[in-house]
Amino acid sequence: MEKRDKTIAHARVLVTDASYEHFEPVMPKIVEALDLEAWRKGLSGKIVFVKPNMIGLFPPDRHATTHPLVVSAIAEFFRKAGAKVMVGDNCGVGGYGLNQKVAQVTGIIDAVDDAYKNIALNTTLVSLGSKFMDSIAVSRDILEADLLIDVPKMKTHSLTVVTGAVKNMFGIVAGADKSQCHGLAPGIRDLSELLADIYSIRPPDLTIMDGIVSMEGNGPTSGTPKRVGKILASTNAVALDAVMCRIMGLPPEEVHHIRYASQGGLGPIDTDSIEIVGERPERVPFKLPMRIKRLNFVARLINRGLFGTISRSKLVLDKKLCKKCKICVEGCPTGAMQMDEFPGINEGKCIRCLCCQELCPESAWKSRGLMGRFQGR
Repeated sequence: MEKRDKTIAHARVLVTDASYEHFEPVMPKIVEALDLEAWRKGLSGKIVFVKPNMIGLFPPDRHATTHPLVVSAIAEFFRKAGAKVMVGDNCGVGGYGLNQKVAQVTGIIDAVDDAYKNIALNTTLVSLGSKFMDSIAVSRDILEADLLIDVPKMKTHSLTVVTGAVKNMFGIVAGADKSQCHGLAPGIRDLSELLADIYSIRPPDLTIMDGIVSMEGNGPTSGTPKRVGKILASTNAVALDAVMCRIMGLPPEEVHHIRYASQGGLGPIDTDSIEIVGERPERVPFKLPMRIKRLNFVARLINRGLFGTISRSKLVLDKKLCKKCKICVEGCPTGAMQMDEFPGINEGKCIRCLCCQELCPESAWKSRGLMGRFQGR
């Protein structure tokens, strides 16, 4: 599938109150607010792919993944419209081997039954045209679907500040190529640019964000659940992410992957170009990850330059929490993780991608270091 070559200058974003227990009325509200009635009537016989955030082995009450009740209601809505529905994600752990187990633990299989598909088993190589990678392996089922529905979770992220609609599309990448992305673009700005490149392969047709119970602090998996009570929806994921950022108290232009996607013409992030409908989006300030504290230019220069070698955050394993599952070892993109009695890090190979912290189902990896916690982005 070719990348979009048309700049998207305006977008509409719905912000509405919602709960997991009474989610069904939200879908008709989305159709009305976004003028999708004609679109809905044409769904008969179409293949609709629903892509939640299934990052790893985290049950729904951890709120690290898209809640299964949201996914279930969305899948049922499209089924009733006559579409053939598929639900899946390339989770962050273990490739195709653990994909089904992650779907079970996160509650997705029980929520959607036979609509779940292990998309890691059916991949294809596509041209990326990025300065980091010429091509990349993605799930064929997502590319071939008539409609792609992005269903991210509203969360902070220890590496990219936030993770939402644009970053959720990193899940179209299959197998070892996801780890390769971290290795080829180890810096936060490089990785963010690559995330925008990947997003442009197949921008979603509709995005519905689970912001009912979000996550703040050391997300995307080790943070603290935060009730916001909102669902955000839009036909443009970039604009939706911009609204999400402002609700969280963050300027979207300071989040690199969102800014890069907007600069690539994939959606607006300035307030004048986004029409917000529904409930008035009140600001609900989020606690940022420990490593992302914004300082002035001089402080950043000192942290990254003069004290660069001593200010890097240290990743420390809490052995009381570690279950020796080896997920961090198997998921490390550079092979820096080594298994002895417990997992350990080869500091010479570590690129601080935080995959180990992100993937650990026990939240056993912790960021430590006085200066590291004040590093800016």
